[in-house]
Amino acid sequence: MDYIADISESLAVSAFNGTSFSPERRGAMYRKDYADTLAADYERLKLQAERGGTLDMLDAEFSRYRAGYRQRMNAWLHSHSRCMSAMITGPANFPTRRNQKRNDIEHKRMGEMIHFRERALRAIVRNLRPDLAPIMAGDADAIERLQDKLETLERRQARMKEINAAHKAFKKKPESLLDASLSEQEKDMIRAYVPAYSWEPHPFAPFQLTNNGATIRQTKARIEQLTKAKATPEKSFECAGGLRVEDCPADNRVRLFFPDKPSADVRGKLKSSGFRWSPTIGAWQAYRNNTAMQVAQSFVTPQVSA
Repeated sequence: MDYIADISESLAVSAFNGTSFSPERRGAMYRKDYADTLAADYERLKLQAERGGTLDMLDAEFSRYRAGYRQRMNAWLHSHSRCMSAMITGPANFPTRRNQKRNDIEHKRMGEMIHFRERALRAIVRNLRPDLAPIMAGDADAIERLQDKLETLERRQARMKEINAAHKAFKKKPESLLDASLSEQEKDMIRAYVPAYSWEPHPFAPFQLTNNGATIRQTKARIEQLTKAKATPEKSFECAGGLRVEDCPADNRVRLFFPDKPSADVRGKLKSSGFRWSPTIGAWQAYRNNTAMQVAQSFVTPQVSA
């Protein structure tokens, strides 16, 4: 796609009339840089969308990004067009202080454009790669996602062992690789492999197998923990003064329902302990851990258990 038309040629040239002996060349250079940047960003995002299975979202996400980046690029060019250089305009009666203010604004617009691009690309990648999002204990699909992760890790472990075994056999008998159930790319990797260190005799180093195995064990333990938490019933305590405490293992939350808005001191204590106000449920809630439970208990002594 031709992105260069997003930036007016006349604007690009006028942006450098007061700061360059060749404004046409400078303008053309910045228009090309803009187009090359968008083209490269699109390819990077397309790769992420392919990996995340979200190609249907790519065009809409990129369209919003392109519009925002174009807006900030044009704002920077407009700002730059008001800047001058004494080498171009001549030193006589040069408005130094006024030009410095305009330079400051131009630098601000440049920073806004750069920061927008960084933030926007990170946000788009998050949208395109939901598989990379952290798996939170309170997520409704947490166990299913952990099981998918476990299957991927176990397949990776088995494949690394298979490739290392094929490489070991290849070193003894090269023709054995012909019958190996590996892809041609993997076979080429085995043929070309040259150990960089004595403790890396095969394509996958021992530490890679060890680390992946540790992650498998951690994932299994987390699945077991969440499965147990999901099966644990909620507990609700009605306390003196109208305060209600809810312990919700399935959601991985501890919730405090105050009858009125807590004092500033109480709110400060809650916030410093990880509690946050949730207007959707009308409660202060935190992740279910020892600290949250201790803080909840510090406010009241349960009187009635529901």
